[in-house]
Amino acid sequence: MTEDSDDTALMLPIQAVERETGVSKELLRMWERRYGFPQPARDTQGDRIYPMDQVNRLRLLRRLIEQGFRPGKIISLASNELDALLKAQGQDVQQSFPELEKELLSALQSQDPGRVRAYLSHQLVSLGLQRFIIDFLAHATTVVGDGWMRGDLQVHEEHLFTEQVQGLVRNAISNLSPSTQPPRVLLTTPPDELHTLGILMVEALLRLDNVDAVSYGAQMPLRDVVQAVSRHRMHVVALSISASFPATRAVEYLEELRFRLPASVDIWAGGAALRSSRRQVDGVRLMTDLGSLGTTVLQWRRQHR
Repeated sequence: MTEDSDDTALMLPIQAVERETGVSKELLRMWERRYGFPQPARDTQGDRIYPMDQVNRLRLLRRLIEQGFRPGKIISLASNELDALLKAQGQDVQQSFPELEKELLSALQSQDPGRVRAYLSHQLVSLGLQRFIIDFLAHATTVVGDGWMRGDLQVHEEHLFTEQVQGLVRNAISNLSPSTQPPRVLLTTPPDELHTLGILMVEALLRLDNVDAVSYGAQMPLRDVVQAVSRHRMHVVALSISASFPATRAVEYLEELRFRLPASVDIWAGGAALRSSRRQVDGVRLMTDLGSLGTTVLQWRRQHR
């Protein structure tokens, strides 16, 4: 199918859709084959191009998948149905932090990094690092994602939020006393998973529990993970996998990692990609929320006394 120039001007190529929605090109193609959505047209070169109504619907799907919905259950819903479902999910955010949306969006829309940092710093000091991560950031990331999806925020404003949060959390971690207690945890993401906020939040919570957590950054190949575990005597490998990463690939990566690591090394994994998958991986502990991390650490220590 081809479109005339007026129509194609209102459509986005797949690279732009990936950037605008946070849904990877691989995932877009897989959904197209499996669910019949999205339904791109083709330009004169035969490349996929996507109408804006589908792009907006993809944004809604991404936000709901991040909150734990499975793609197969919601992908057939119309945009207004997805929007209503998303608003219903966000009611607890307004109850917990009634002014968060107004204050945070206002700070981001000012495009003043100093104002954004000051607002986030105030929340961090007021709440403490643990509540800032578990309670505030869980709600704030939803507010920012929804604001971007509605068009209230631009992509660069979402990036500003992420960068300021990461800077604050890294600084807070650096001010903590060195942690030397087991388990010794390696933190990373699979190859092609660029999002590092998740493992940074986990690192902070582990350090607060006096866990010897070491972040290796994003996109660590399997071979390197196995080598690092052996050389540095890691007890646990912890991974964060976002909604933009295909769930099937996430499960395959975890299965291969479990096969290559000694059975004595635990694997903890969390993130929206895994919440949207039906498949379980034997020998891998799936973390449904950050609040359960402390319990997981306590259980590990009891088992390894």
